Formats: sequence, structure tokens, C-alpha cells
Amino acid sequence: MSEASNPYDAPKATLVEADTRPVRMPPAMKAALATYPVVYLLEVVPLFGTPMSRFELFVPSMAALGIYTLVMTFALWRRWQWARVWLVLTTLLAVFFLIRMLWRGVSMEQWHACLAGILRIAVGVMLLLPASRRWFAAKDQRVG
Repeated sequence: MSEASNPYDAPKATLVEADTRPVRMPPAMKAALATYPVVYLLEVVPLFGTPMSRFELFVPSMAALGIYTLVMTFALWRRWQWARVWLVLTTLLAVFFLIRMLWRGVSMEQWHACLAGILRIAVGVMLLLPASRRWFAAKDQRVG
């Protein structure tokens, strides 16, 4: 009679080494990370010198928006999936507001707001490209 194997013994098989090479950031992600802060600048800089800039909470609210932009850019760079999902959801809001703005008619004085909306949508699209999906999936597979 053969001896039964002990289920509490460690397995004797060798583990396959995981691929530890760093994954290169795709160009779409580099473009998204570079474009996102530009959207902030296009939204905020034209507001200085307007009646809105005399509002007492203007500077704190624009600073908070800047911190939000930096946090989201950092989170995308670190491949945090929640940031990607959140940015795609907020892109849907940008689509809604851009359509509303175009429906009402865009003044040439508001070209920066229209461009910011288009760039925000472009960032959302870049995050849905296959290369960007692989960028975020590589992080999930490495952690798991």
C-alpha cells in the first residue's frame, strides 16, 4: 500500500517567476496626463479679471479645483482604477455641458470654455483606448 500524501505539506512544485519588467506608459496615457492640467488652466485663467474673480471665495475654490486636478493626475499616473472610472463619469458631464453650451450658441469670448470641454472629453476618450486599458490592467494583475 502506498503512503498517502500529507495535505499539510508544502507543495514541491517550483513557482514560475512573474514578469517583473516595468510596463511602459502608452502614448495615449502620456497625452491624457499632459492634457488634464491644461484643461484646468483653460477653465481658470480666463476667469481672472472678470466680475467672478471679485467673489470672496474665488481664489479658495480655484485652488481647490487645482488640488483636485493634481490629485486626479497623480492617481491616473499611479494607475488607480477608481480615478479612471471617476474621470470617465465626469467626462459624461462635460459632454452634457458642452452640448448645452453649443445649443445656446458659443460666444467668441467663451472659446476657452469650449476648448476645455473638448479637451476634457478627449482625456476621457484616451482613458478608454485599448492601450490605456492595458496600462490599468497591468497594475491590477501585478497587485493580485
